[in-house]
Amino acid sequence: IGELLGNKEKEKVNTLELQEVIGKEFSFPNNLILQKTYTRPRPFGIPESEFHLLNGRAKMITKMPIRLLSLSLLNLRDKEVFWDVGFCTGSVSIEAKIQFPHLKIFAFEKREEGRELMKLNSQKFGTPGIQIFIGDFLEMYISDLPKPDAVFIGGHGGKMDEIVAKISEVLQPNGTIVFNSVSDESREMFLEAIEKNNLKLEQNIKIGVDDFNVIEVMKIAPYIPQG
Repeated sequence: IGELLGNKEKEKVNTLELQEVIGKEFSFPNNLILQKTYTRPRPFGIPESEFHLLNGRAKMITKMPIRLLSLSLLNLRDKEVFWDVGFCTGSVSIEAKIQFPHLKIFAFEKREEGRELMKLNSQKFGTPGIQIFIGDFLEMYISDLPKPDAVFIGGHGGKMDEIVAKISEVLQPNGTIVFNSVSDESREMFLEAIEKNNLKLEQNIKIGVDDFNVIEVMKIAPYIPQG
């Protein structure tokens, strides 16, 4: 810690342990340099058991293999702005931030509990900077936000048409959307929604994990604005 910096007579620099500075005051102007003593593990694929869960419900999280496949299809290495619509525990946003720290991530969740879950999980895995928005996505004013070139739809609340339409209004050219379908009904809802918004399905990969239902990871083709 440097104190009274620039004062040739009173300037001083001390090397201290963090515990030694608790409760102390240091003269201004001052500067603090922290020495890194621990390297945080950055796994490729976080087991879902490591996350704080919504009311402890293990089914309310995107499973690790499905999460990694979804992020792979989004091709985030070449993207800049990622939106996670319906983030729940925050697992997709956090995994994306770990693997692609350059991303600007905006995460949306209807349930207020999501705020604390994202905070806890972000702190646990060392992923600061994820912007959180709590409330109904369809009622949010999003025009001032950086436009996404990659979007993951984690929840739709039966309003897939409206959600895809709203995303389509701001999706960057060549941007893409990925959705994980858990049933025939949600699959058809997504297909109908993208057709109505002049989008096309590019990939559809089925994947099963343990005894859970088979999931279809669905990706739209790069978005080409009409006209």
